[in-house]
Amino acid sequence: MCLNVAQKKAIEYINGPCLILAGAGSGKTKVIINKIIYLINHGKYQPNNIAAITFTNKAAYEMRIRLSEYLNTSETKEIIISTFHSLGLKIIKKEIKELQFNRNFILFDEKDQINLLKKICKKKIINNIKLLKKINFMISYWKNKFLTPEQVQKFTKSRSEENLVSIYQKYNNHLFQANILDFDDLICIPTLLLKKNQTIKMRWQKRLSYLLVDEYQDTNNSQYELIKTLTNTDSNFTLVGDDNQSIYSWRGANPKNIFLLKKDFPNLKIIKMEHNYRSSGRILKAANYLIANNMHYVEKKLFSQLKYGNIIHVLTSQNEEKEAEKIAEVIIMQNIKNNMKYEDCAILYRGNYQSRILEKVLIKKNIPYYISEKSSFFSRSEVKDLLSYLRLIINPNDDHAFMRVINIPSRKIGKITLHKLEEYANKKNKSLFQISCNSEINHFLNKNTIERIKTFILKIEKFTQQASLKNSNIIEYIIRDINYEKWLKKILKESGKFQNSINNIHTLSKWFNNMMKGDIFEKPMNLSQIVERIIIRDFSDTQTKEKKNQVQLMTLHASKGLEFSSVFIIGMCEGILPNQKSIDNNTIEEERRLTYVGITRAKQQLFFTYSCTRKQYGQILNMSPSRFLLELPQEDLQWDQKFNFSQSLKDIKENQLKIYNLKKMIQKK
Repeated sequence: MCLNVAQKKAIEYINGPCLILAGAGSGKTKVIINKIIYLINHGKYQPNNIAAITFTNKAAYEMRIRLSEYLNTSETKEIIISTFHSLGLKIIKKEIKELQFNRNFILFDEKDQINLLKKICKKKIINNIKLLKKINFMISYWKNKFLTPEQVQKFTKSRSEENLVSIYQKYNNHLFQANILDFDDLICIPTLLLKKNQTIKMRWQKRLSYLLVDEYQDTNNSQYELIKTLTNTDSNFTLVGDDNQSIYSWRGANPKNIFLLKKDFPNLKIIKMEHNYRSSGRILKAANYLIANNMHYVEKKLFSQLKYGNIIHVLTSQNEEKEAEKIAEVIIMQNIKNNMKYEDCAILYRGNYQSRILEKVLIKKNIPYYISEKSSFFSRSEVKDLLSYLRLIINPNDDHAFMRVINIPSRKIGKITLHKLEEYANKKNKSLFQISCNSEINHFLNKNTIERIKTFILKIEKFTQQASLKNSNIIEYIIRDINYEKWLKKILKESGKFQNSINNIHTLSKWFNNMMKGDIFEKPMNLSQIVERIIIRDFSDTQTKEKKNQVQLMTLHASKGLEFSSVFIIGMCEGILPNQKSIDNNTIEEERRLTYVGITRAKQQLFFTYSCTRKQYGQILNMSPSRFLLELPQEDLQWDQKFNFSQSLKDIKENQLKIYNLKKMIQKK
């Protein structure tokens, strides 16, 4: 495999801690793959002592496939390639006795967490999803800082903060009593255990004698602590990342983790990979100019040996609809004149709301398009239903799964009955399943209701027995037994929605079968392992779409890791990119990194667009071009309107003041 000097240096450096600052399109995955092979063939490492950590299950699977091209099957299988959460779960399961957990613990995803918060919060909060998500975010933030409710309590300054800590305490108590772990626990619990128990720590350091971490810039506080705990100052490890592509602070990612390394590991070797194999020289020049406005601890400048390339266009329009029409016209011209396929073109935007007008215009112009899905395949209602049945089979004491499926399909067990069951279960400190099997429910439920509950309990017991049979596809069995498809058809009156649900069910069933059988990369899994794998999937693990010749519409965040021949970055106005929140909070640097990510998705052609006016807060506002447009090398940009740049900067400040005053007026109302 052909390697440049920096790539070769990064692969062959295996004695000591190593940070590879890999710029966009510089071949970081190629380096990680080759470094693992080098560690085995030249570094004398055993495959089962090497761990490669990624941020998505999809990336982990693709890495394993690529490794299989160079290593034999047994070697590929032995290497630990997983997400942070999967590794944390592996440690928890191995050290279960020390942790004093019940082996049948339940994993909670975000929706489960929100449902639990609804249960423990006051009535006026339970219907405020935005507030519930904010509470959930704060609990996650505290956990990732390794702060207990008691520790947080010491810093409370107001009644509202005390209430929030009280919810955190109730949340933690419920998880502990019900033997539940959330996603944050999968990192925090093993990290605290390794810090506390030196024997276990040394055992895992020996077990994972070489650690590689991809997308290191996306690590949060607890993930960084886990890395530090699994290594020591003399450790041999490789972390690969790009501080210029750190765009997930809202998910807890901390780009400063890159710079903390030098302090924690004084012998750290930093290797820069700056040769970009994707984009033209002009596009990279624009990217370098833009990102130079951010603060850097280590300077890095992308370069290319490809042609200098096409001029970068800035398309200006009177309003959002004219902006969308201009984009459509350019796409049609590219398709006709340059014979460019629609699928080679991407339209990137800051917020999902920006796609609405685009869709309207693309439909009008007969341009096929695909919008990258925001929600995970596993969050679909029908998928959650079937997974809840599986969770109950694994652990009948999973109250949340019990509540979800007891009336799917409808069994005429009303809300009042379920409320009585919950109250009695809490009083007796038992699960809903245990209480439902108890004859004491005869005292407060009528005969017909008891019969319906018992019928449900018998079904779960029957499914549990069926699941224990070898080669049983329990999903197909459940679907047939409860007439699930018939029930779906009844509640989903639109044929399109019904067919989508059926397709999702078949996809789930197929995946389930494949995981039970295993393949050359993965060992066969049992029911419990499959459900765990599904629950700890990443946000990025969405349903694979059929490849079609369609223009790709997506947020700038969703575009990370992708590349396209032609890219449109739209809405380049102050207040949109950078967005107003970052302007108000003076956190422009991440917005600049986000724009940098968008620019470096383009291979040959790059367009920026903005409209002179936009509708915001019910009023038409005069918009100013984004400061990011003014930070680009103007000799490489072709504006379709001439601008007075000093006037534009003045307009930016005036517009910020207008928006600020409008927001204050709205808040007063």
